[in-house]
Amino acid sequence: MKKDKLLKICMSDEMAKKLSFVCKSEGISVKNQILALVRQKISYFERVKGKISTLDVPTDDFEDV
Repeated sequence: MKKDKLLKICMSDEMAKKLSFVCKSEGISVKNQILALVRQKISYFERVKGKISTLDVPTDDFEDV
């Protein structure tokens, strides 16, 4: 069964305001913008360095939802 994970991040007030501005300008939620950026980073990493096998990758920084 596939489980979703929760990740809490801290950022400066200035960065949060700028992120909010960008998202509103592009008509996308902050959550979806961050997920899109993560997907882009993973896709780039795998193109450059090869496919990531998630079998033994720990998710200690995440909470189960």
